[in-house]
Amino acid sequence: MPRDLTLHVLGHTYLSREGRPVPVSAKGAALIAYLTLERRPFHREHLAELLWQSGDALRNLRVELNRLRHLLPDLIPERQPMLELTLPCDLDRWTERAADLHPDEVGEWLSLGTGVPLSGLEDLGSPELRAWVDSQRWRITQVVETQLSSAHARLHRAGQHDAADLIAARVEQLGWALRTEQPQGAELSFTGPDLHRPLLAALRAARGCPQVALLSGRSAQTRREVVSGLAQGQWQSLHVECPPDPDLLLAALLHQLGALLPDSEARLDLLRAPHATRHNTVRLWTLLTGITQPLIIVLNDVTDPALILPHLQVALNLPVDLLLVLCPAHDAARRDLRAALSGTDQSRVHALHLPPLGSTEIMDALAGRQSTWTEERRSAYAARVAMDSDGWEPLARSLLADHTDLGSSRPALLSEARDVLLRDLNWVPVALRDALARLAVAHAPISPSVAGALLDDAPGFLAHAEHLGLLRPCDPVETVHLPQLHYRPADRNDTLCFASEPLRVALAATLSRAARQEIRQQLARTTADPRLAAHYLRLSGQDAPVPAAPGTTLRGVPAPPSDPPPTMPSGPRVECRTGSGYRVILEGGALQVLRHGLYGRPVTLRLPWGPLPPGAWQLSVRVDALRGGPELGQPCYALGFQVGGSALLLGTTPTLDVPVGPRAAYYVAPQGRWVTLRGESPGGPAELQVQAMDVAVTVAHLRVGTATLLQSGARA
Repeated sequence: MPRDLTLHVLGHTYLSREGRPVPVSAKGAALIAYLTLERRPFHREHLAELLWQSGDALRNLRVELNRLRHLLPDLIPERQPMLELTLPCDLDRWTERAADLHPDEVGEWLSLGTGVPLSGLEDLGSPELRAWVDSQRWRITQVVETQLSSAHARLHRAGQHDAADLIAARVEQLGWALRTEQPQGAELSFTGPDLHRPLLAALRAARGCPQVALLSGRSAQTRREVVSGLAQGQWQSLHVECPPDPDLLLAALLHQLGALLPDSEARLDLLRAPHATRHNTVRLWTLLTGITQPLIIVLNDVTDPALILPHLQVALNLPVDLLLVLCPAHDAARRDLRAALSGTDQSRVHALHLPPLGSTEIMDALAGRQSTWTEERRSAYAARVAMDSDGWEPLARSLLADHTDLGSSRPALLSEARDVLLRDLNWVPVALRDALARLAVAHAPISPSVAGALLDDAPGFLAHAEHLGLLRPCDPVETVHLPQLHYRPADRNDTLCFASEPLRVALAATLSRAARQEIRQQLARTTADPRLAAHYLRLSGQDAPVPAAPGTTLRGVPAPPSDPPPTMPSGPRVECRTGSGYRVILEGGALQVLRHGLYGRPVTLRLPWGPLPPGAWQLSVRVDALRGGPELGQPCYALGFQVGGSALLLGTTPTLDVPVGPRAAYYVAPQGRWVTLRGESPGGPAELQVQAMDVAVTVAHLRVGTATLLQSGARA
């Protein structure tokens, strides 16, 4: 591969050799940029579909590759089904230069690094390529902003104020903001291009035609970071906490917009009497026509759609660049908002849900903090943080600040995270919150009989909590169908689980120790499970022998290590969450299952996928964490696999106690290491299974006969 070539992404995208541009076509530049910035191999079919939207996409790719080989013979080898390429990039050289930048070089350095990244690739290829350009442009912009801030701080400390002022002026001209340097251990940000991508389409459509986005998921802080990162200096963003009173909402909007509006007589009249009449609502939004800068207005913690609709009906008809982002306070508010918006032009309504925090995001956030760790160790650590935080960023930050590494025991819910959780429940009625605290003491799913033993009006409380999304239906055996990630709890089952284990723990902690002891003794008297009853008695301070459970013991065989280990998953992510808290994730062609579950008997997760052809099968898997409650008598394993007559279980302990009847080969995997298992199958339905209280397991390769079900590096 030629080493004298450079890919330019800071500004117009092109290729150069020894400082001179190489005459590569726009499609060729896009192909080279995609392969270089992604840093992994891709199938030709994927690249062809990405760059050409036509039936002869593969032929067009072959023609383009022939042109590149004729121009640059050593660039891309022939006859390779998967293409990969890594060239030196001007972004890397520009970043390296920032570390020892001389004050006299600042002007030239700024001219090279502050153009619009990847210019010229906006209108090429498929919508997927355009979305990729947007996400990479955001990522590169974040790198540039960071380097500008670091160089500014370093020059300012060195007394080179003129050079530092040059950087500050350019940053202000671009509409960015200099970042203050954060010490080691400062709060991490987990926002990335995948979180911004869904909102980019809404932002583009909002030019001249106001749009509304319904944004849910993640924490309020992350939603704020996503919107702020989306603006990138080209849009002005305002955040308004949505009060429950229409007059207060009108006043809040008026005061937030005050910094952008001129002191007109109409604005002063509204300030004197901000009553939410229809006339005043029209007057407020009409003031926006005097603002020239595009505007994003975020309404946080929306609970009542009736407060919002009058504002939407006016705002969506204004001739301005405007995106209204509505963030519901809870699941019920999200459903009510979607119903209220059903009469609005749906082409202008964007319902977006930010997925829970994943291990890939944690790895990216930690890349600069644990540079001495191997990638394998960082990956295992990130998976355990993603598991123990249940995808909730405030808890992930607490875990990262409190633990240098996570062991095999479950960490306690730290006080900072507990306080945030409880503060976010301020909108819940006091009676319901007290009822949920009593239910939270139970270490089993909430059945009507359990609720009836602890509450007076159990059906009413359960229905209200389920409507708000604080409790969710769950089944003793949950099924997620692959590869569509289709999941639906059974309508006939009336058992509920808390929406998250940290939520349950935080609510239980609001009770006094004496109240929890009294509830545990009550649960011990009402449960029909002798092992669970003994568990409650021991927690309440009483001696209770553990009843013996009939079964058999499987002795483990060491699982053979993978050689070479699979590549780490990278690519689009889709996720499904079950009622009991299993997170099933497909990312970059790999499957990951995470769970931070109820401290009780683990629920079985079934992942059916079949039928499949006969032949040899191969499974590459890594277990980063596995925990269970052994005193409750249910076997705990990270992965089960069945196809035809083959059946295996994978765990981390030397032996596994299972009920009488099941027969399977049992393999023992070292935590945090890839292993590969093989066998023969006559074909038929295939199924993966997981049964654990807490688990982080990743399957990067699964092949049965001629069917490849999972392959890291392929598209999810």
